[in-house]
Amino acid sequence: MCWYSADHAGKIAEAEAGQRLVTRKVHGCTWAVAESDIETLRPTPVCMVDGTRVLFRFANNEQANFHSAPESEAVFRMLKSPKRDVFQLADGREIEANALPAKLVFDVLEVPGKQQFADILKGGDTAEEVTVGAPKRGSILERVFSLL
Repeated sequence: MCWYSADHAGKIAEAEAGQRLVTRKVHGCTWAVAESDIETLRPTPVCMVDGTRVLFRFANNEQANFHSAPESEAVFRMLKSPKRDVFQLADGREIEANALPAKLVFDVLEVPGKQQFADILKGGDTAEEVTVGAPKRGSILERVFSLL
């Protein structure tokens, strides 16, 4: 994601807490892009800093492939030697970014050094009711603002 896009993309966006991203295959590598860039000819890769927490939203067939729940938290790691991007799941397993399927949806929960939004997400006692099988959920940012 970040190593390849840093070397090959014309411009790069920085991930922000509350943002919904989607994986996309570009030149054989997996990039994280904004939902609006999933079908564009030249998408802008969204780079995450090491330690960014995300929430994957695996489809049924992806759950079996990755042995994960429908929603699984992970921490992004940008490893230096050798250069590779991985996601560490809560159970300690690592998934290489390039092993992720195209069009996998995930939300950015927390970006290191940008705690303000993460504190809002953690601070409220209000629980949101989730409808199973809902056709589309809003981004975390939209859901948080709906609670305010």
